Amino acid sequence: MKLAAIDIGSNSIHLVIVRAVQGQHPEIIDREKEMVRLGAGTLREHRLSKETIERAITTLRRFKKMAEHNGADPIIATATSAVRESRNSSKFIDQVRKEVGLDVQVLPGVEEARLIAMAVSEVTDTEFVITGGGEPELLISLRVGAVRLAEKFITTDPISTEQRNRLVAGIRADFTRAAWEIKNAGYDFVIGSSGTILNMVNAVVQVDEKFGSDEPSDFESFSKTVSLDQIRWLNNKLAPMSLRERRRVPGIEKGRADIIVVGGLLLQCILSDLGATEITSCDWSLREGVILNYLRRRRELHTVPQILEAPALAASAGEDALLYPVTDDSALDVRGRSVLSVARRYDYDVAHSHHVVRIATKIFDDTKEVHRLGGQERKLLQYAGILHDIGFHIAHNNHHRHGLYLIKNSELPGFSGDEIAMLATMVRYHRGSLPRKTDDTRSRRDHEDYYGLDRGQRSTMLRLASILQIADGLDRSHRQLINDVRCEVDDGNVTIVTASAGECELEIWSAERKSTWFGDIFKVGVRFERRPAIYEQIESAVAI
Repeated sequence: MKLAAIDIGSNSIHLVIVRAVQGQHPEIIDREKEMVRLGAGTLREHRLSKETIERAITTLRRFKKMAEHNGADPIIATATSAVRESRNSSKFIDQVRKEVGLDVQVLPGVEEARLIAMAVSEVTDTEFVITGGGEPELLISLRVGAVRLAEKFITTDPISTEQRNRLVAGIRADFTRAAWEIKNAGYDFVIGSSGTILNMVNAVVQVDEKFGSDEPSDFESFSKTVSLDQIRWLNNKLAPMSLRERRRVPGIEKGRADIIVVGGLLLQCILSDLGATEITSCDWSLREGVILNYLRRRRELHTVPQILEAPALAASAGEDALLYPVTDDSALDVRGRSVLSVARRYDYDVAHSHHVVRIATKIFDDTKEVHRLGGQERKLLQYAGILHDIGFHIAHNNHHRHGLYLIKNSELPGFSGDEIAMLATMVRYHRGSLPRKTDDTRSRRDHEDYYGLDRGQRSTMLRLASILQIADGLDRSHRQLINDVRCEVDDGNVTIVTASAGECELEIWSAERKSTWFGDIFKVGVRFERRPAIYEQIESAVAI
């Protein structure tokens, strides 16, 4: 298959088109980039200007045509800090959807770091990567990009000594804590990706006759290793140069010459504060990470084990590992580990949460012809089931709202910004009332996270939340009295048949009350039956 990734960055928009063959590294078919400077002014004013939006739209339209001409499907578009931090990002995303036909995923900073680390790991065979973040041990995302720093500290060309000193002090103030965490975790070497680092390394190799070398690095042929002394030497050469002079330096792109001094000093400070003596560059970065992440998640969705497996079997299956309490996190993918990390941080009710996940998954699987959702939505439902009650960590009252707040303000590697918003909003609506169909200002304020989703996301969220509500109701007492459920769909009605180990009137009563959403959303009748004899369950096989 062929697929493409478009990376909408603060400085440039990148396109990569790959051919993916199972069991092999993705083969790069074509690359393209356009210097759009979406972050120019945005990081200071927190708004994308009309001019930069138009430039981005033009570039995205051209990149989409290139991908389509190469037969790429899907085309995955992601955006990072410039869009993430702008107040009018939703307007930009809507405009891209309408005028270009691309759905842009806005990546949280920590997810951006994880995807870069994934790409670098793929081609350098590393287990721990420092590129702004590294999975599996540590992920750090800092708001210290070259465009941002240039806007904040630099007003003259060439840069003055005073501005240089202020810039270095600002970088160190932002990086000190992260440097301590990285050194405390330990690392073997530093690998850098992105345009500024590649430009600095290429310039060192091409310009520095004293240090320059054609020796290959220990990694792939496109990688080069340079020392901190070389970076420092080049920075001292670049600092007194004018923009016109910097544009003539071999290895430095003309469109990046205005921020290369800032980027070079940023790189020098990072290496120095880490105690690192050298850095290796890597061509693979965010867009390649997006491709790898898509391919891995696609493979994960191919095989879906049955929920009624014994606990030990289900827990060993990556797709449904969250059906039962997890003792070995290696059974989980990065998103499963992220969700459990947040759940544990807020002392989640282990037995209840995993029981709700099992019931919700069974209802989802049995009612596919009703909701018509797929594997990705199934996993999102499971994640919401784990997290639905974490708001109790703050207070019992309004715990669903507290849960929304905690999820929105947690780092969840593996999830896009849209997915985090969906997950948080689903937790918000695992209890309580639906938003009213009204333009009332107070109602929109009370449900601002719901209205922050686009129409398709709202529809999906409500469908999943309606299932989660029933599953939560079927463990109202938090005692796991309902051993199993089976849903029978017939002639516009859904019958939810329960098997229980004891009296469960409270659970049935609660689930009936919570089934109103499901019935209203899917236009079906919902009723509950208890048939203790229909399943031959061994009680110990389902005990938590």
